[in-house]
Amino acid sequence: MKKTLLTVLITTILTALIVLTVFEVIAQQRQIEADALVEIDSEILNEKRNILIHLPYAYDPDEVYPVLYVLDGSSQDFRMAGIAEVLNMAGTVPEMIIVGIPNTNRNRDLTPHYILQETDGEIYGEGDHFLSFITDEVAPYIEGRYPTNGYKMLAGHSRGGLFSFYAYLERPNSFDAYFSFSPAFWRDESLAVKKAEKELSYSSTGNFIFLSLGTEENDKMKAGYDAMIRLMNTGTIESYHHMYTPNANHGNNLFYSTPKALQLWAESYAKSQSQDHEK
Repeated sequence: MKKTLLTVLITTILTALIVLTVFEVIAQQRQIEADALVEIDSEILNEKRNILIHLPYAYDPDEVYPVLYVLDGSSQDFRMAGIAEVLNMAGTVPEMIIVGIPNTNRNRDLTPHYILQETDGEIYGEGDHFLSFITDEVAPYIEGRYPTNGYKMLAGHSRGGLFSFYAYLERPNSFDAYFSFSPAFWRDESLAVKKAEKELSYSSTGNFIFLSLGTEENDKMKAGYDAMIRLMNTGTIESYHHMYTPNANHGNNLFYSTPKALQLWAESYAKSQSQDHEK
């Protein structure tokens, strides 16, 4: 009996390692180039900004797709696109268009307007302008040129994870799903948590929300994250999920928790699409 259990355990571990290796290989292959690189002359930010567009492997202009907007474009979008492609091939996640948004001034754009950009600084973030850029310029550009179904998602890591949750609080109806990987909730004495306590609606908004943190991340990351999770647990938010990713650190948590995030999202997405068809 013990030998059988040991064999099952070893097989499970080896299978997981093989799957993660496939994710990494495809992510590296996809990082060679996106399907399109587009420059947008932003009136909101008063600068030219690039966006990277990743189309599904079996892209069909006669089909319609949900869109995932990923912060820290040119790095995290390639990772998520590679993982999404593998999961789609496995039949567990639907096809999607992924849009990466590279940085020009990361601290300025990804910091909420009520949080200081630097710990010892005096300049506040301009996340409100950047959020408007995504919702009012990037999203309309994509929707006007690609076959989308109106379902939008936003994902970010670290300061980008903080921004994604900030976007949920500021404009919960701008996106249908929000992913916050290793969110930097600790910044400015965990002001994001205090803000959420005042603004977070405990009645269901229908959004899908996913948060994750690696078990090997530092204490300040854990403290801010744990405080937000305690707050979230007091409410009744529909489709709220979170996980502590085993053995993951700040650098690789997004990579290791994305498969789970997308699988949970796919279940929620399937239900939402079914309900829409019934209306």
